[in-house]
Amino acid sequence: MNNNPPIPEDRGEHEMFWVSLQPHLLSHGYKLRPRYDPEWIPSWTKPGGKHRGFYEDSLRGGAKLLDGIRISDNMKVVFKPVPTSSDELALATLLSSPKARADSRNCAVPVLDVVDIPGNDERVLMVMPMLKQIFNVPFRRVGEVVEMVEQFLYCLQFLHENNIVHMDFCRYNLMMDGSRIIPKGWHFCDAYSHDGVSFASAFEWNDRWSVRPIQYYLIDFGLSRQLQDASTRVVGDWGQDRTVPEMSFEVPADPFKVDVYQLGNAIKKYVAAYTGLRILDPLIENMTASDPVKRFTADEAVRYFQERKAKWSKRAMKSRIWKTGTPFKRRFMVKYRGERSILT
Repeated sequence: MNNNPPIPEDRGEHEMFWVSLQPHLLSHGYKLRPRYDPEWIPSWTKPGGKHRGFYEDSLRGGAKLLDGIRISDNMKVVFKPVPTSSDELALATLLSSPKARADSRNCAVPVLDVVDIPGNDERVLMVMPMLKQIFNVPFRRVGEVVEMVEQFLYCLQFLHENNIVHMDFCRYNLMMDGSRIIPKGWHFCDAYSHDGVSFASAFEWNDRWSVRPIQYYLIDFGLSRQLQDASTRVVGDWGQDRTVPEMSFEVPADPFKVDVYQLGNAIKKYVAAYTGLRILDPLIENMTASDPVKRFTADEAVRYFQERKAKWSKRAMKSRIWKTGTPFKRRFMVKYRGERSILT
């Protein structure tokens, strides 16, 4: 007799991993979306059903990550399967320890829970808060970007003090707590919808400046490691950013300087996407120097940033910035008419 849940026509085989875990997660206090209920019937197939686009349960999840709800407090969370023997699990839980979290510079994503996978001794599920991609919400003022840069610089310094190298300190691993910016929340599968079916035009959000401070987070420690010796060198390719000058499979490189370059280059991309952020150029240049010897260390980057920030006025921090190419009419509508387009 086959006890596996049926696979509706719309539900992919990779999703069935989550369907099989749904009862187990429920017993641990976590609820998945209706789509992952073993008894799920697609809403659009029921009598009187409309086009599938009108229904939240039409949105597919991924094999590597899935969202859910912590039942005790209705908190949105994300589940990530990781090998039990991985450095990722060890480092992520280490950085979530009370001692590590006591350091305000530590902005590594907290691991809320680790849930076993029945019948699988090789993998577990890390449970983390559901965070927002930084670039999903536009920056409006210089100070908003400065706040983000400051937190990631301090986090980099904290990691390096503990001989931890991230090795993928890049754009898609830089996240934020979006709860103040988007009080109504957002759907895991649709960054510009509260519920997965409403349109971006109905999306309500606040400027970062009006609800500051915003907490930023570093995620994905899949390539990270804690080194025994700060003089350790590595070979290979690392993470999303393949422009690291010293990246090589033959010549060993300083992984600490790789981290600095990756973060500097991530900041550079944000600066390039907006007008009005030239004050960060000197920091970026020193963090992305092609010669690793001449490149800042994390400590030097923090010290340089602190010295520069002390000279920046409150007026400079409140200065408006705009996505490169934003037409004058749109700027006028945002600044003087209160237009709220999430895409501008």
